[in-house]
Amino acid sequence: MWSRRLLYLLALTAALMGQLFDVGYLFHFLFFAAACLPLLGLALSLPAMVRCRVRLVPSARQVERGAEAGWTLRLECRSPLPPARIACRIRVRDRMGGGERVRRLTMGRAFRDERSWAGETGHCALLECRVDRLRVCDCLGLFVLPLKAPPPAQVLVVPRPESPGPLRLPEGLGTPRPVPRGKSVSGEDYELRPFREGDSLRTVHWKMTAKRDELVTRELLEDRRPLPVLTLDHFGPRETLDRALDRLAGYARALLGEDRPFQVRWAHPGTGAARCCDVAGGQDWTACLTALLSDPAPLQGASVLDRPLTVDQDQVLHRIHITGEEADHET
Repeated sequence: MWSRRLLYLLALTAALMGQLFDVGYLFHFLFFAAACLPLLGLALSLPAMVRCRVRLVPSARQVERGAEAGWTLRLECRSPLPPARIACRIRVRDRMGGGERVRRLTMGRAFRDERSWAGETGHCALLECRVDRLRVCDCLGLFVLPLKAPPPAQVLVVPRPESPGPLRLPEGLGTPRPVPRGKSVSGEDYELRPFREGDSLRTVHWKMTAKRDELVTRELLEDRRPLPVLTLDHFGPRETLDRALDRLAGYARALLGEDRPFQVRWAHPGTGAARCCDVAGGQDWTACLTALLSDPAPLQGASVLDRPLTVDQDQVLHRIHITGEEADHET
């Protein structure tokens, strides 16, 4: 762009010098033509400069580690003439690894144009692509107009699930434990308690009420099993983290296959703050991976084992600590 501006100034200076040293009409015409040319070029290019739009589209929202993934920058213009040239800077950031790749890209000279590039999917990561310094030029390359950058687009590079084999769960995890469930009256298993204000009359056990001479209500029982808690440390070499995430994904797939809710817990490697995600389905698992891969992963950090598991009332937890180098630990 600056080279074109310098070239135009040289041409304008040459026309001006010719006008000063020659009284003929030709140099007068050349000078005024050179002086008006930028305004004419801007007038012809301005509709396309104002009415062009750029969109950033990922090839896929989620891919498995090692698969192909990338982004496409699409140009759309509704004007009598296409935009001359659009330039921008592309930033692709690995939010887990902290690395960033920067590239420059140009497009234009067409009503519809697009440019594509690939992302690095060798490790589990949340790749975030941003477009900045988006500029459109006129046909002469002398004037520049900034454009609104499209919103960032993310690609989630998920682990390859590694089968953990038969789930090593403690005895009793599959054995129901009765707890109160509320005021429903359907079912066979229930316990008796005194009637409380707000209870439905349909839950009253009339035979026991007649025997005790006071209102007795039925409270149904439901099955509750200890909750599996999958924990892992969020620091170390990327290869080790990839293996740990593969095992985590294997456990998650096995538990979801049995319709078993579970939790995933880790500690922020810098602050040590506890992270916790409840998973009961596929969407919860995707949200958990997004949160997990958004935290930075340095070589050293705070371990999740340094924090005790918080236990809700009437809740039994079973921890499975997942590592990338040795056997998993269960407590």
